[in-house]
Amino acid sequence: MRDDLTIVIPCKNEEKYIGQTIMSIYYQRGIRKTRIVVADGGSTDGTLKILRDLKKNYDLNISIVKGGSVSMGRNSGASHAKTPYILFLDADTTFTRRTAILESLQEMKSRDLDLLSSTPKYKGDFDPAAYLLFRINKITTILLSKIDPFAVGCFTMVRKDTFEKIGGYDETYMHTEDWMFSRNIDPSRFGLITDLITQDNRRFKRFGYLNMIKLILVNYINRNDPEHFRKDQAYWK
Repeated sequence: MRDDLTIVIPCKNEEKYIGQTIMSIYYQRGIRKTRIVVADGGSTDGTLKILRDLKKNYDLNISIVKGGSVSMGRNSGASHAKTPYILFLDADTTFTRRTAILESLQEMKSRDLDLLSSTPKYKGDFDPAAYLLFRINKITTILLSKIDPFAVGCFTMVRKDTFEKIGGYDETYMHTEDWMFSRNIDPSRFGLITDLITQDNRRFKRFGYLNMIKLILVNYINRNDPEHFRKDQAYWK
Protein backbone atom coordinates (compact mmCIF):
# COMPACT_ATOMS: atom_id res chain seq x y z
CA MET A 1 0.00 0.00 0.00
CA ARG A 2 2.74 2.48 0.83
CA ASP A 3 3.96 2.23 -2.77
CA ASP A 4 0.46 2.94 -4.11
CA LEU A 5 -0.90 5.74 -1.96
CA THR A 6 0.09 9.00 -0.27
CA ILE A 7 -2.29 10.68 2.18
CA VAL A 8 -2.31 14.50 2.14
CA ILE A 9 -3.84 16.58 4.93
CA PRO A 10 -3.86 20.40 4.81
CA CYS A 11 -4.19 21.91 8.28
CA LYS A 12 -3.76 24.97 10.45
CA ASN A 13 -4.37 25.11 14.21
CA GLU A 14 -6.10 21.73 14.36
CA GLU A 15 -4.92 20.54 17.77
CA LYS A 16 -8.48 19.53 18.70
CA TYR A 17 -8.91 17.27 15.68
CA ILE A 18 -5.61 16.24 14.09
CA GLY A 19 -4.82 13.55 16.65
CA GLN A 20 -8.06 11.65 16.13
CA THR A 21 -7.67 11.94 12.37
CA ILE A 22 -4.15 10.50 12.41
CA MET A 23 -5.17 7.71 14.77
CA SER A 24 -8.15 6.87 12.57
CA ILE A 25 -5.67 6.44 9.71
CA TYR A 26 -3.36 4.41 11.96
CA TYR A 27 -6.10 1.86 12.68
CA GLN A 28 -6.94 1.38 9.00
CA ARG A 29 -6.13 -2.12 7.77
CA GLY A 30 -3.55 -2.79 5.10
CA ILE A 31 -1.95 0.66 4.93
CA ARG A 32 0.78 0.49 7.57
CA LYS A 33 3.71 2.77 6.72
CA THR A 34 1.71 4.63 4.08
CA ARG A 35 3.13 8.14 3.93
CA ILE A 36 1.05 10.92 5.51
CA VAL A 37 1.98 14.39 4.31
CA VAL A 38 0.63 17.17 6.51
CA ALA A 39 0.77 20.58 4.82
CA ASP A 40 0.74 23.03 7.70
CA GLY A 41 -0.43 26.57 7.04
CA GLY A 42 1.40 28.11 10.00
CA SER A 43 -0.13 26.55 13.09
CA THR A 44 0.45 28.45 16.32
CA ASP A 45 -1.26 25.99 18.67
CA GLY A 46 -0.24 22.46 19.62
CA THR A 47 -0.86 20.88 16.20
CA LEU A 48 2.77 20.33 15.27
CA LYS A 49 3.69 18.92 18.68
CA ILE A 50 0.83 16.45 18.47
CA LEU A 51 1.99 15.34 15.03
CA ARG A 52 5.60 14.91 16.14
CA ASP A 53 4.54 12.96 19.23
CA LEU A 54 2.32 10.66 17.18
CA LYS A 55 5.09 10.09 14.65
CA LYS A 56 7.49 9.11 17.42
CA ASN A 57 5.15 7.09 19.64
CA TYR A 58 3.40 5.15 16.88
CA ASP A 59 6.25 4.97 14.37
CA LEU A 60 4.15 6.70 11.73
CA ASN A 61 5.45 7.83 8.35
CA ILE A 62 4.44 11.49 8.80
CA SER A 63 6.04 14.35 6.88
CA ILE A 64 5.26 17.97 7.74
CA VAL A 65 5.59 20.40 4.82
CA LYS A 66 4.74 24.03 4.24
CA GLY A 67 1.11 24.72 3.41
CA GLY A 68 -1.04 27.82 3.23
CA SER A 69 -4.68 28.06 2.17
CA VAL A 70 -6.57 24.77 1.83
CA SER A 71 -5.89 24.60 -1.91
CA MET A 72 -2.25 25.55 -1.42
CA GLY A 73 -1.89 22.89 1.25
CA ARG A 74 -3.35 20.20 -0.96
CA ASN A 75 -1.15 21.19 -3.88
CA SER A 76 1.94 21.41 -1.69
CA GLY A 77 1.29 18.00 -0.16
CA ALA A 78 0.62 16.46 -3.56
CA SER A 79 3.94 17.76 -4.87
CA HIS A 80 5.67 15.47 -2.36
CA ALA A 81 3.72 12.38 -3.45
CA LYS A 82 5.61 9.76 -5.47
CA THR A 83 2.75 7.25 -5.58
CA PRO A 84 0.16 6.67 -8.35
CA TYR A 85 -2.72 7.62 -6.02
CA ILE A 86 -3.27 10.47 -3.57
CA LEU A 87 -5.90 10.65 -0.84
CA PHE A 88 -6.82 14.15 0.32
CA LEU A 89 -8.35 14.34 3.79
CA ASP A 90 -9.45 17.23 5.96
CA ALA A 91 -7.83 17.47 9.38
CA ASP A 92 -11.13 16.67 11.16
CA THR A 93 -11.98 13.48 9.24
CA THR A 94 -12.31 10.03 10.78
CA PHE A 95 -13.39 6.71 9.26
CA THR A 96 -16.54 4.68 9.86
CA ARG A 97 -14.77 1.36 9.32
CA ARG A 98 -11.22 0.05 9.39
CA THR A 99 -11.21 -1.03 5.75
CA ALA A 100 -12.32 2.32 4.29
CA ILE A 101 -9.04 3.31 2.62
CA LEU A 102 -8.27 -0.19 1.38
CA GLU A 103 -11.79 -0.51 -0.09
CA SER A 104 -11.39 2.85 -1.82
CA LEU A 105 -8.05 2.01 -3.38
CA GLN A 106 -9.37 -1.34 -4.61
CA GLU A 107 -12.39 0.44 -6.11
CA MET A 108 -10.13 2.93 -7.89
CA LYS A 109 -8.07 0.13 -9.40
CA SER A 110 -10.84 -2.31 -10.30
CA ARG A 111 -12.95 0.36 -12.05
CA ASP A 112 -9.99 2.33 -13.41
CA LEU A 113 -11.35 5.54 -11.88
CA ASP A 114 -9.74 8.96 -11.98
CA LEU A 115 -11.34 10.10 -8.74
CA LEU A 116 -13.26 8.56 -5.86
CA SER A 117 -15.02 10.46 -3.10
CA SER A 118 -17.30 9.77 -0.16
CA THR A 119 -19.98 11.53 1.85
CA PRO A 120 -19.45 12.29 5.53
CA LYS A 121 -21.74 11.03 8.27
CA TYR A 122 -22.53 13.38 11.13
CA LYS A 123 -20.64 12.66 14.33
CA GLY A 124 -21.44 14.79 17.33
CA ASP A 125 -24.06 15.80 19.85
CA PHE A 126 -27.72 15.63 18.92
CA ASP A 127 -28.26 18.43 16.42
CA PRO A 128 -31.26 18.09 14.08
CA ALA A 129 -30.06 20.90 11.80
CA ALA A 130 -26.65 19.24 11.37
CA TYR A 131 -28.25 15.86 10.65
CA LEU A 132 -30.45 17.49 8.02
CA LEU A 133 -27.59 19.33 6.29
CA PHE A 134 -25.40 16.23 6.24
CA ARG A 135 -28.32 14.33 4.73
CA ILE A 136 -28.90 17.01 2.09
CA ASN A 137 -25.19 16.94 1.24
CA LYS A 138 -25.32 13.16 0.78
CA ILE A 139 -28.38 13.23 -1.49
CA THR A 140 -27.00 16.13 -3.54
CA THR A 141 -23.63 14.44 -3.99
CA ILE A 142 -25.23 11.19 -5.13
CA LEU A 143 -27.46 12.97 -7.66
CA LEU A 144 -24.68 15.16 -9.04
CA SER A 145 -22.25 12.26 -9.32
CA LYS A 146 -24.11 11.05 -12.41
CA ILE A 147 -23.90 14.34 -14.33
CA ASP A 148 -21.64 16.84 -12.57
CA PRO A 149 -19.23 15.08 -10.15
CA PHE A 150 -19.04 16.50 -6.65
CA ALA A 151 -16.07 15.43 -4.56
CA VAL A 152 -15.93 16.65 -0.99
CA GLY A 153 -12.55 17.84 0.22
CA CYS A 154 -12.70 15.75 3.38
CA PHE A 155 -12.23 12.62 1.25
CA THR A 156 -10.94 12.80 -2.32
CA MET A 157 -8.85 9.97 -3.74
CA VAL A 158 -7.38 10.80 -7.13
CA ARG A 159 -4.89 9.40 -9.60
CA LYS A 160 -1.71 11.44 -9.42
CA ASP A 161 -1.40 11.70 -13.19
CA THR A 162 -4.98 12.97 -13.41
CA PHE A 163 -4.29 15.47 -10.65
CA GLU A 164 -1.26 16.77 -12.53
CA LYS A 165 -3.14 16.90 -15.83
CA ILE A 166 -5.84 19.06 -14.25
CA GLY A 167 -3.18 21.27 -12.69
CA GLY A 168 -4.13 20.61 -9.09
CA TYR A 169 -6.50 22.74 -7.06
CA ASP A 170 -7.06 26.29 -8.28
CA GLU A 171 -5.48 28.40 -5.55
CA THR A 172 -7.42 31.50 -6.62
CA TYR A 173 -10.70 30.00 -5.42
CA MET A 174 -11.70 31.24 -1.97
CA HIS A 175 -14.20 28.45 -1.30
CA THR A 176 -15.76 25.30 -2.82
CA GLU A 177 -12.44 24.47 -4.49
CA ASP A 178 -13.11 20.75 -3.99
CA TRP A 179 -16.20 20.80 -6.17
CA MET A 180 -14.57 22.96 -8.81
CA PHE A 181 -11.64 20.54 -8.94
CA SER A 182 -13.87 17.49 -9.32
CA ARG A 183 -15.85 19.10 -12.15
CA ASN A 184 -12.79 18.41 -14.32
CA ILE A 185 -13.45 14.68 -13.99
CA ASP A 186 -15.39 12.72 -16.60
CA PRO A 187 -18.51 11.38 -14.78
CA SER A 188 -17.79 7.92 -16.22
CA ARG A 189 -14.47 7.90 -14.35
CA PHE A 190 -15.85 9.30 -11.09
CA GLY A 191 -16.71 7.00 -8.20
CA LEU A 192 -18.61 7.50 -4.96
CA ILE A 193 -18.81 5.35 -1.84
CA THR A 194 -21.15 6.85 0.74
CA ASP A 195 -20.59 7.11 4.47
CA LEU A 196 -16.94 6.10 4.70
CA ILE A 197 -16.06 9.07 6.89
CA THR A 198 -17.37 11.20 9.74
CA GLN A 199 -17.22 14.87 10.66
CA ASP A 200 -18.87 17.06 13.27
CA ASN A 201 -20.84 20.29 12.87
CA ARG A 202 -18.09 22.78 13.67
CA ARG A 203 -18.20 24.45 10.25
CA PHE A 204 -21.96 24.87 10.45
CA LYS A 205 -21.67 26.43 13.89
CA ARG A 206 -18.93 28.81 12.82
CA PHE A 207 -20.35 29.80 9.45
CA GLY A 208 -24.02 29.60 10.41
CA TYR A 209 -26.63 27.10 9.27
CA LEU A 210 -28.61 29.56 7.16
CA ASN A 211 -25.41 30.94 5.65
CA MET A 212 -24.38 27.40 4.71
CA ILE A 213 -27.68 26.68 2.97
CA LYS A 214 -27.48 30.02 1.16
CA LEU A 215 -23.90 29.34 0.05
CA ILE A 216 -24.81 25.92 -1.33
CA LEU A 217 -27.69 27.35 -3.37
CA VAL A 218 -25.74 30.36 -4.63
CA ASN A 219 -22.79 28.15 -5.55
CA TYR A 220 -24.96 25.91 -7.66
CA ILE A 221 -26.61 28.85 -9.40
CA ASN A 222 -23.16 30.27 -10.20
CA ARG A 223 -21.48 26.93 -10.90
CA ASN A 224 -20.34 28.02 -14.35
CA ASP A 225 -18.94 31.36 -13.21
CA PRO A 226 -15.37 30.88 -11.88
CA GLU A 227 -15.27 34.48 -10.64
CA HIS A 228 -17.98 33.70 -8.11
CA PHE A 229 -15.66 31.23 -6.39
CA ARG A 230 -12.85 33.77 -6.27
CA LYS A 231 -14.90 36.04 -4.01
CA ASP A 232 -14.35 35.57 -0.30
CA GLN A 233 -17.48 34.28 1.43
CA ALA A 234 -15.74 34.05 4.83
CA TYR A 235 -16.20 30.27 4.76
CA TRP A 236 -12.66 29.42 5.86
CA LYS A 237 -12.37 32.12 8.52
